[in-house]
Amino acid sequence: MIDQSQVLITLPDGVFMEGHFKTKHSLKIESSINGTLLSKQKVILESNSVFNGDLICSELVLSGKFSGNIFCTGKVQVKQGCQISGRVYTYRFENDEMTNLDCIISVPDTNTINRIKEIIDGIDVDQKLSSDPNLPSLIKIYEDNLAAKEKVKLPELVKEQAKPIPVPNGIPTGATNGVHTNGVSK
Repeated sequence: MIDQSQVLITLPDGVFMEGHFKTKHSLKIESSINGTLLSKQKVILESNSVFNGDLICSELVLSGKFSGNIFCTGKVQVKQGCQISGRVYTYRFENDEMTNLDCIISVPDTNTINRIKEIIDGIDVDQKLSSDPNLPSLIKIYEDNLAAKEKVKLPELVKEQAKPIPVPNGIPTGATNGVHTNGVSK
């Protein structure tokens, strides 16, 4: 019997897919997708990939362009050159230098992640994703967790009043504003 976690499906460059997709396998995407994708395993978006929509997975490696919502029960790893626009809900987030992130990142608590993992484990991949009642409930659990966190207001930090830098004649200059022109502090 084949270990399903070891199967990797590749969607090569030159493919455009649109709609709702669900799989129990890992995916390597080198193409364009518009829609919703649920993978019980790892998803890899290569540098030439473009994804618009919702992505639900257990682990994600991003190198391409992504716009939408990411729901990940494990780690999202963002590689150099990647672009993300939207929301990222993940248990762990890691990004390289030189990424273009225009997103809100939310880290749900462990109980929330465990509830979501249970739902994903129980999903029947043979049922259409668009009519699967688990999809809206997964998204709602993530969003409810975020909403609960946003209701908790953190106290504002009390900032000490900045003390003005004394300057001769009250006029700051490059040599008197606390930094020499060579960048060395006075």
